[in-house]
Amino acid sequence: MINRPSRSSRSELMTLSVRTMTKSADLTPMEIALKTLDLHPLNARAGAPETYEDADIAVLAASIATLGLLNPIIVQKTGKSWGVIAGGRRLAALRMLADDKSAKGWTHTSKISCRAIPENVAGATAITVAENVTQKPMNPIDEFEAFARMMEEGGHDADSIAKMFGVERRRVVERLRYGRIHPEIRAAARAQDITLDVMKAYAEHPDTEVQKAVFDDLKDQYVSAYMVRNKLTERGVKIGDPIGQLVIEAYRAEDGEIAADLIEEDSVLTDQELVESLVIGHLQTAAEAERVRLGFAWAEGRRTVAYEDLRPYGRVYPAQIDRDEAGPRAGEIADRMAEIEEIEEMFDGTEGDLDALEAEWQQLEAEYEDLVSRYSDEDLALGGVIATWERGQIKLIAGLVRPEDLPGAAEKTASGAGEAEPLAPDAPQPLGYSQSLTDDLKSERSQVIGAALAGAPDIAQDLLLFKIIADLMGRTARVSYAMGISGTVAGRPHAKAEGIDPRPGETLEALRAGLDLSWWDADTPSPMSERFDRFRALDAGMKAQIAAVALAEAIQPSRLGRGEELLAHVARQVIPDLRAVWRPTGEAFFGRLKKSDLLGLLERDLGQPEEAQRFASSKKGEIVDYLDKLFAAPFATLTPEQRAAVESWCPDAMRLPEADDGQRTDLTGLEDDAETGDVSFEENIPFGEPDDTTDEPQEEAEIEMV
Repeated sequence: MINRPSRSSRSELMTLSVRTMTKSADLTPMEIALKTLDLHPLNARAGAPETYEDADIAVLAASIATLGLLNPIIVQKTGKSWGVIAGGRRLAALRMLADDKSAKGWTHTSKISCRAIPENVAGATAITVAENVTQKPMNPIDEFEAFARMMEEGGHDADSIAKMFGVERRRVVERLRYGRIHPEIRAAARAQDITLDVMKAYAEHPDTEVQKAVFDDLKDQYVSAYMVRNKLTERGVKIGDPIGQLVIEAYRAEDGEIAADLIEEDSVLTDQELVESLVIGHLQTAAEAERVRLGFAWAEGRRTVAYEDLRPYGRVYPAQIDRDEAGPRAGEIADRMAEIEEIEEMFDGTEGDLDALEAEWQQLEAEYEDLVSRYSDEDLALGGVIATWERGQIKLIAGLVRPEDLPGAAEKTASGAGEAEPLAPDAPQPLGYSQSLTDDLKSERSQVIGAALAGAPDIAQDLLLFKIIADLMGRTARVSYAMGISGTVAGRPHAKAEGIDPRPGETLEALRAGLDLSWWDADTPSPMSERFDRFRALDAGMKAQIAAVALAEAIQPSRLGRGEELLAHVARQVIPDLRAVWRPTGEAFFGRLKKSDLLGLLERDLGQPEEAQRFASSKKGEIVDYLDKLFAAPFATLTPEQRAAVESWCPDAMRLPEADDGQRTDLTGLEDDAETGDVSFEENIPFGEPDDTTDEPQEEAEIEMV
């Protein structure tokens, strides 16, 4: 068996070897100009540039600037310069000081304390290796305690220590805290009875007696840093925590006890009962202020509110009012919000400026919401406000109706019928769509229908041929010149085109990419007659696919009402489940609804009243983000009923009309449709004359095939 020396023994042997190799030649003390010092080729760290990174060297430079060079550099003559055998990091730090004009007394001509070895000494390599191999890192606990002694016995404070070592004050404070942890806890860490992370966790509370009490409570069991922090949290609240910031002024006014820390924000308010009473007081004040602002009947402050606590309550919501009734300020806000949107679209400034615009827009939106929505007098007489503490801030839940105030509650109580049922609306309230949003939904629906037709070439080709034949035989549509048939690429304007569900567009692009368009040959202009002959040579299946994609480009935005029964009938066949191929998104849909509509959607349509209550006092953007993620991928935590609601819900303006909605699939006896421009067969439009019955004439253009 071969006995190998331990690491410490190997280090001692190497040191002894170096001493033996250099004993015949003493190291000569010298003062050498900094500019003549270079890293020796034999230096063990010469090939490791990461050793000399600025962030690491800056700490050493700060120490040298404050305390001087404590250990001379070992050098050997290399031609006209001196090569640094041991002390490369010190050399880098000295050069950093020389380059720093604010570092007084250090230049490239400064004399540096060195120890030189003769050129003929073969131990140069051994010396440089020995310096790096034999060094033993300082025990972290020794380091922490040394920092603490510098403060307690050396007269230093955190700022002077940070300056001395060139590190951030926070880093010094952390080490000072660790060095001042209760001695028994530090001893346990030295003995490895607890881990270093567990020891550090005790520094969360500045009172060493509290640390010791928790340490004793957790003895003789497995202990994690999380367990320690959790136990210490029960012993007080930090001033820097949100609750601490909320109550600190009142807490000091009540002469509450504070366990002081090196950093004030980490000092702990130790009187938990006083803290809790002050929090409740703040919540009550906030609830009362909101009650007065909205005009409700009651207000209440609660430390915590669970969903189960609110289950017996009803809820009322504000109704939208006309902007003209909201006063001139509403118009001013709307104009400014529109102006901000235009600025953002053309924006070329800094990110900070853009953030400022977005912040202004959100603030205006909140004010606008308040102006254009209003509770009824009946709801105000029933409802109230609860203020609670959630996620580090006060949360206001407005519009709650107490169980005893719900309609029929008195009769149920008298008859022993049990708990009152939550307030339910007489009928689902329709969402408040703006005209712009309604128009954009038409555009999205036309894209969805077009993509579906493009994927069903058989029915698309039949529809295309039928439409042309019906136009000619029935003479109901606009008749152009020459052949009397025109192909018009549908205009689908959309205010938030980049934010819509991309799947219909991606589907159409994929189908377009699979077409054989060699017959068109857009890169080489050729007569239409030649293109027609090449098109005829295609197989029937490819021609049907081309016709389907071309038709997809022609589907115009429409409400699919009277006069559009044919397209609605076909759309139902190619799109059996619209939600399977399209979803509402945050940017294009939810973000353009009122907050009250979003809450109503959550509670009534999606069956998530607990989420509606949770978001009642949240910013609208948080609700929009939640709904966007919810519809993108329904959460696993949903009940089967909630999942079904999410997967089936569709805005009214996107739904395909049902066959029994009073539509007629024949084209006889139809009245004029002001939107689509379709007219009845009874109107005799002569051949050769354009049909001017549409509201907005569509510009004729060839269907672009590439």
